[in-house]
Amino acid sequence: MKYNINLFGNNFDCELHVQDNDLSITLDEDNQKAIKSYLSRVLQKYTEVNISEKNSLELMVTKAIQVEKNLGSRMSEPKLKLPYEFAPETKEKLIECANIQETSATQLLIRLIDQKYHEVMNNN
Repeated sequence: MKYNINLFGNNFDCELHVQDNDLSITLDEDNQKAIKSYLSRVLQKYTEVNISEKNSLELMVTKAIQVEKNLGSRMSEPKLKLPYEFAPETKEKLIECANIQETSATQLLIRLIDQKYHEVMNNN
């Protein structure tokens, strides 16, 4: 079953599998890259350990769980002020899409740019 799950303060599409009363969650490769990129940015705010996309996804998820347990709440991505303006209709669409995905417009834009970056870099 397809489902949207909130992991560490960000939403990701996943597949839920139930077999013999066991539940497992699977993220596709693009969403794994997106969560890895997201955690590499977010964990910098909460840890003294140098985290980058070169670290394993397992290490990053483990560290994120530890941080959220210590915080007693969700982590949040550092706020960025984008250095350019959008046309009003584009900005409205971005905000509408972000609201549907229950995230900020900035986080959605960062996610879209990150996905496109990985797509371009993997094709070269």
